[in-house]
Amino acid sequence: MSIAAASLAIRPVEGFDLPVLAALHAACFTAPWDQHWTQQSFKDVLGMPGAGALIAAIDSEPVGFAVARVAADEAELLLIGTRPEYRRSGYGRALLEHMLAALKRGGAAQVLLEVAEPNAAALRFYQELGFREVGRRPGYFRGETTVDALVLARRLGEGAARKVSQ
Repeated sequence: MSIAAASLAIRPVEGFDLPVLAALHAACFTAPWDQHWTQQSFKDVLGMPGAGALIAAIDSEPVGFAVARVAADEAELLLIGTRPEYRRSGYGRALLEHMLAALKRGGAAQVLLEVAEPNAAALRFYQELGFREVGRRPGYFRGETTVDALVLARRLGEGAARKVSQ
């Protein structure tokens, strides 16, 4: 974690955070292949068994979020985003490391995610944190344009599945 990330507070998402999550998503995901997640989208996903989310803030200002779920011994990082003006400051890395620790505590031995193939910055970010390409999903991201997703994976450890605990 960088020195800048030391002032970052990361906590579990609560029901009252749904509007904040939707606003953060809109601010973080602006590529032509990004789909818009609404408050209802977040509510639906977070209502799934094994799902959880984290929100990151500096003082009371939300700067990022992560959403994941655990099923059996496998986790899926569904979303992670940091507002553009806070990128490259260590906040996204701190948020992802916090989520990976929560997923491991939740029983996941491996975490998977999909990243848009043209998103070189995100690919570099994940590779620096130990993720490796394990597959491809043609036409997976569909917004204004359609792009392939690269499936990335990282081992976390062994354990029985439980709800993501923060």
